[in-house]
Amino acid sequence: MLLMSALMLVSCEETTGDDVSMDAGFFISLDKNVISSDGEDFVTLKATLDGADVTSGTTFYLVDGKNLTPMTSNVFSTDKAGDYSFKAAHLTFYTEEAVVVTAINAAIPAPAVDPMPSNTSFVHRSFLNQYTGTGCPYCPGMKRALKEAFKDEETEGMAVLATVHSYGAGDPAYIAAPRASSYPYLDIDMSAGFTYDMDPFATGNVLKTALQERTSQPAKVGISANPSYKDELLVVRVAVKAAVDGDYRLGVWFLQDSIYGQQADKLGIVAADNSYNYHDDCVRKADSRYQNNYAGYPIGTLKAGETVERTFVLKVETTDWKLKDMSDIHFAAFVTERVGNGFNVLNVVDCKYNEPTPFEYK
Repeated sequence: MLLMSALMLVSCEETTGDDVSMDAGFFISLDKNVISSDGEDFVTLKATLDGADVTSGTTFYLVDGKNLTPMTSNVFSTDKAGDYSFKAAHLTFYTEEAVVVTAINAAIPAPAVDPMPSNTSFVHRSFLNQYTGTGCPYCPGMKRALKEAFKDEETEGMAVLATVHSYGAGDPAYIAAPRASSYPYLDIDMSAGFTYDMDPFATGNVLKTALQERTSQPAKVGISANPSYKDELLVVRVAVKAAVDGDYRLGVWFLQDSIYGQQADKLGIVAADNSYNYHDDCVRKADSRYQNNYAGYPIGTLKAGETVERTFVLKVETTDWKLKDMSDIHFAAFVTERVGNGFNVLNVVDCKYNEPTPFEYK
């Protein structure tokens, strides 16, 4: 009864919105999403209609505001850094949503070295998303429950936490989206959620039990990442390796620690513990939004043992974020798959901004 009262099997935030299957409809896909702005590196666009390749009969367009400029081929390169959007038309079919390629004046790192290329037995962790804010008067209760759940090292190693400060714009860690329908709110793997409970110890124990059940299952994928940081530009090359066949999505949430913000509190918690005014794992950019949800970008169907890569870019706003130490920047890379009308996180890794995170095998 305790589990049923504290754990809801339907998530309440934007991360689980429905979308169109990649197998049905007219879509553009890219062989890479980030290129160097050297005029030589290039991206190749591909068009599919109900899963069939129709690139040869498709006209691709470079989008600039409301202007569409037809391209002479499905290959694009540039000598100017920036974001470039593309749409396409095939017979009577048009793409409603543009795909974006980012050109950067920086080196794109190689993928992290795989220490065991033939292995597909990965360490499995859960992704915890805490929806909160410094203006949320009952959010310290959820934070106290998290402290209770992770007071021992064994539980801490089972999960990666991201705190989404989308409650109010006055928050020094504020991010507009994703949002929750109520605060405080916490979900596990974007598929099971906790609401506020007056008993943090009971909630903490339920959370520990849920994490143990989830992470005891074999991981369907492994994740590695190799970052490169220079001149306030963080470029991350992420690789996903499948342990089982599946149609997967990939996202990266960039996080910052040690943000000071006076926490509202109607529970009498903060007055006795100033640590609640310091906020860690705050999402600065949720780079995973695709077709109205934050469950990640499609990376295709992988066979067991296959690997796919995607590059992510963050402009580090040192001044606006009042960032004093780059060691406070890290990122969570996660993989999801569709379950019904929503998505479930299959695995996640927490990565430092300045060193590779290789596949972690059991």
